[in-house]
Amino acid sequence: MSDVSITGVETYVVANPWKPWVFVRLETDAGVTGLAEATTHDKPRTVAAAVDEMSDYFLGRDPFDTEAIWLEMYRDEWFSKNVINTTVCSAVDTACWDIKGKLLDKPVYELLGGQVHGDRLRAYANGWYTDAHGEPEGFARAAERVVDDGYDAMKFDPFGTAWQRMSKRELNHAVDIVGAVREAVGPDVDLLVEGHGRFTAGQAVDVANKLDRFEPTWFEEPCPPDSINSLGEVADKSPIPIATGERHMTKHDFFELVTRTDVDIIQPDLMNTGGVTEGKKIAAIAEADHVSYAPHNPQGPVATAIYAHVCTTVPNFMIQEVFQTYDVEWVEDLLVDPVTVADGSVHVPDGPGYGIELDMDVVEAHAYTEDQVHTINLFEKDWETRELE
Repeated sequence: MSDVSITGVETYVVANPWKPWVFVRLETDAGVTGLAEATTHDKPRTVAAAVDEMSDYFLGRDPFDTEAIWLEMYRDEWFSKNVINTTVCSAVDTACWDIKGKLLDKPVYELLGGQVHGDRLRAYANGWYTDAHGEPEGFARAAERVVDDGYDAMKFDPFGTAWQRMSKRELNHAVDIVGAVREAVGPDVDLLVEGHGRFTAGQAVDVANKLDRFEPTWFEEPCPPDSINSLGEVADKSPIPIATGERHMTKHDFFELVTRTDVDIIQPDLMNTGGVTEGKKIAAIAEADHVSYAPHNPQGPVATAIYAHVCTTVPNFMIQEVFQTYDVEWVEDLLVDPVTVADGSVHVPDGPGYGIELDMDVVEAHAYTEDQVHTINLFEKDWETRELE
């Protein structure tokens, strides 16, 4: 036990026009604050309200007691395994780790066992095909820009608004998109094909067989996350490695994935699955069965910094998702000292805690308001453009 207590909490919703960011700051009686991100795919105001509603679990507590705080926040909520609850657990846990690092004058990665992968982590680009217009030629041009920007790995969803099944014409069009990207970037770039949980198991296997000749590194979330049996069937039959996990909320889900299926890569979103404490446990479950760890990160720069600290300490870490290069123009202004994403790598911040602080002038300039959209809908036409207003 330390002699420090959590005394307050603030939430800030920032109006990224395609997915509002939710940031959380815990205050302590030692004058040190802890920062976290609590972004979900939707419902930013709901998350912010839940942080306040659940504050009795953590106000007055010692921020070093992360295991006890996490247990009580998860166990004592009756419907504990829902994304709002686990996201609040994540934010509180993550902010506590930032406080620990600052009080001890150490970067969080040192508190987690030290760097295994050094101070630069391989990253893959997402969000780069907003001007592709759903056509192979547009995807090819955009992919060439990604390579020019220094990346040797990129993820994309070529399936439009597909749900469960595609017509032959639609499937052939998706195959043409992947083929065009492969031709544009050459054989040495990792192509990560995103499924967004669109398909039945049988259709997903058919898709995988048709894409195999382009040598994708993985086929991500081919089926909805609510059926581990479907994921298991696809993982068993697909010639392409299967990645999944962004919509699985706890270590219990990941234990089922690792032990009941042959998925090759797990993708927990640490902003939603329980934070740093749970994220390390999930990594260990995967490591025990030699499954790779490639966290999901469509969030903002706060999340990117947090992931960098965790991932450099994870032996089975594979690669990190980032949107930062292709996000809003002011994305790097959100932090006083921006996280460096360059030459296809995320640079691990080395200051105390996560080594980052919000620039509150930028946060206030882009505050979320009632009339703004909540998020993109991945089953609406032209969702890839992010032009929602």
